[in-house]
Amino acid sequence: MYDRGKKAMINRNLVVNYMVAEIEKSFVKRFIKKTKQDRLLFELSGKKRKHGIERFCHSTEDMIDTERITYSGNDLFSDEILRITRQYKVPKLCYIIAYQKELDKKYVSFEEALGLVLGNGMAAIIICNDFAIIETEQYSGTPFRYILHG
Repeated sequence: MYDRGKKAMINRNLVVNYMVAEIEKSFVKRFIKKTKQDRLLFELSGKKRKHGIERFCHSTEDMIDTERITYSGNDLFSDEILRITRQYKVPKLCYIIAYQKELDKKYVSFEEALGLVLGNGMAAIIICNDFAIIETEQYSGTPFRYILHG
C-alpha cells in the first residue's frame, strides 16, 4: 500500500523541480548568448551545476548577451540597484542561483536577495522575471555587478 503523504510530497517536489528548471531555462534563453545556452542548461541541471555557476565568476561577459546589460560596474551597491530597478516590475519573490549551496535555488523577496547575495564573495544571480542581477566572484575590492533587462 502506498502512503498518500509520501505521494503528495513526491508530487510537490516534482512541481518545485519543474518550476526551478523553467525559471533557469527562461533566464538562460533571455540573457545568455545563444552559443552558450545549451551547455549552461546542461550544467545547471545536473552534477556540473557548480561548474556552470563558476562561469559567472570571471567570464560573465563571455556568457551573457551584452545587449541586455542595463548597468554594470563595481560601484553598483544595493541602494543604487534598488533605484535602478524601480522602473521594472519586481515580483514578490525572486530566485537565486548561487555558488553557495545555502543560497542556491532559494525564493526570497528582492530586498532579501540583495542582502544575501551582494558581497558574499562568490558568483550569484538574482532572477526577477524580466530582469536579473549578476554578481561576479570577489577577488579584489568590490565585485563586478550587472543588471540585465529584457
